[in-house]
Amino acid sequence: MTGRKTTERAAGDALVKGRRELAALNDALTLAERGLGRQTTAALMARLLRVAAMFPRSVDDTLMWQVTDLVTGDDVSDTVKLSLIRMGWASIVQAQYRAHGLRMVERRQVERAQAA
Repeated sequence: MTGRKTTERAAGDALVKGRRELAALNDALTLAERGLGRQTTAALMARLLRVAAMFPRSVDDTLMWQVTDLVTGDDVSDTVKLSLIRMGWASIVQAQYRAHGLRMVERRQVERAQAA
């Protein structure tokens, strides 16, 4: 019985970690869109792929490969590349919203505040 609770907690921790990564990617994209970021579009795309791996049911692999191909190529400008990465990020956020609704990233602190 304790194993089940531990497994549920580990799954919840993975979800929280994924949501933190998603939020951090949003921050990095916002800085890059404003011309303040120091990360290249290739680095941002790598972060998007890492986040997409945390939410495998949210994004189709073929779509991610197409976006990766466009971002790493020389066919489009950096602003278009940032837009493509932002669209990938948005599709993950929409899928997570449909699956889980709106939740705070720091769920444990909210639960502790409610318990007090």
